[in-house]
Amino acid sequence: MSDATLQQPPTMLELIGLRKSYGQKLVLKGIDLRVPKGQVVSLIGSSGSGKSTLLRCINYLETPDAGSAIKVDGQQIGSDDPRNLSMRALRRQRTEIGMVFQHFNLFPNMTALDNVCEAPLAHRRGSKAEIQAQAMALLERVGLAERAGHYPSQLSGGQQQRVAIARALAMKPKLMLFDEVTSALDPELVDEVLKVMRALAEDGMTMIVVTHEMAFAEDVGDRVIFMADGAILEDGNPAEVMRAPKAERTRTFLSRALRTR
Repeated sequence: MSDATLQQPPTMLELIGLRKSYGQKLVLKGIDLRVPKGQVVSLIGSSGSGKSTLLRCINYLETPDAGSAIKVDGQQIGSDDPRNLSMRALRRQRTEIGMVFQHFNLFPNMTALDNVCEAPLAHRRGSKAEIQAQAMALLERVGLAERAGHYPSQLSGGQQQRVAIARALAMKPKLMLFDEVTSALDPELVDEVLKVMRALAEDGMTMIVVTHEMAFAEDVGDRVIFMADGAILEDGNPAEVMRAPKAERTRTFLSRALRTR
């Protein structure tokens, strides 16, 4: 075994031949991807390129086609034959993966604290007092400890999204998926959410971030992937992909995206 092999960080996410079809339409065309532990991947591309479907398949919110393989920290997510997968097993597997969506999806009848506590309590991850203490620590981490008793209707969009991030972190996931988490926010609220995500990246969280924030993609990502038509068209160092893309499709996308910033 070479020194280079010995120095490689362990793999946190591995996709092998990930395919997803809706009827006759092939949306993901056999994605192969390895993400090392602690890496931040910025996933960019036009609407309809398959980015969100890719994230939803990783978390099994969409069932990949049979024969697709998804592994998180060496453990398979789902099954080679999705028809043989029990919901109980899938719920257990999903606790390894946190996901934050474009829309906050908070429970409107629960306070911020209760929203963060809900999943750990349901999965019996400790006593109620322990879980509440951990939830308060997470709200502190996202800058919202003083809003713990507020309901979603009493919070701004940016604050609700930060509660959603704290909620996803409450299960102590090994991998975090972010799907256009700032696109529904007013421009002045975007930075407060991106600040939390930058801090997570600095703390070593493995993350895949679907984003149209090109500056964030380049600055925070260890790697930028450009998707088009359900396939990975470009994958590399942020500076190389963003400043000197090899594929014509990537150049066209970036010229439009950067012009509208």
